[in-house]
Amino acid sequence: MHSALKYKVMAALAAIAVILALSALSVQAAKKKAKPIPSKGPFTLDLLTWYSQVDNSPPGRIIAHPILHSGAGGTGTFSDPITFAVAPQVQNVMKPGKKIYIGSPIQDYFIVEDDCTSSGPGGVPVQGVGCDGELKAGINEFDGWMEGPKSGAGGRVTACEDKLTLSNIQVIIDPPAGLPVNTSRIFTKTNKCNR
Repeated sequence: MHSALKYKVMAALAAIAVILALSALSVQAAKKKAKPIPSKGPFTLDLLTWYSQVDNSPPGRIIAHPILHSGAGGTGTFSDPITFAVAPQVQNVMKPGKKIYIGSPIQDYFIVEDDCTSSGPGGVPVQGVGCDGELKAGINEFDGWMEGPKSGAGGRVTACEDKLTLSNIQVIIDPPAGLPVNTSRIFTKTNKCNR
C-alpha cells in the first residue's frame, strides 16, 4: 500500500512538473517580439501564407482597404499589384497602399489592401490564429491573395495555398518598378497551382 501511494504521488508530481514547464514555455513564447518591419528595403518575412475566396472573411473578394482594387485581385505587375493582408497591429508601418515585391518562386508585386486575422470561415480551428495571432507569438506573417473560385475547387485552392506557404522569404518593401514578374494567375482558371 505504501509503495502504491508513493507511485501516485510521484506520478502527480511529474504531471505538475510537465504542466509548469509547458506554462513557462508559453510565457516565453508570449514574450517573444516579432522583429521590426522596416518602412523600406529588403526584409526577411517569417511567414508568407495565402488566402482566396473560399477562406476570406466573409467568403468572396471583399477587402478591408480598397486602394487600387474594389475587391481582392491584381496581376502582379508594379501598376497592378496583387492584394495582400497584414495584421492590423503592423499597419503603422505596412499601411494600406504599401507595396512589396516577392521574388522567386513567386515573382510578383503586392499591395496592402486587407486585414489578416483569424476570423475566416471556421475560425481558429480551421483558419489558424491568423497574422494577428502569429504576431503575438513573435512571427511576422503576410497573407497573399490567390485568385480562385468561390466554391467548387475549394480543396484544390486550399492545397495550393498550403503548397506555396513559405518561411523566411525575402521581400522588398517599397520596391522599384521593373523587377521580373510572373503575370500568370497563381491559381489558374483550370484549378491548378501555378508556381
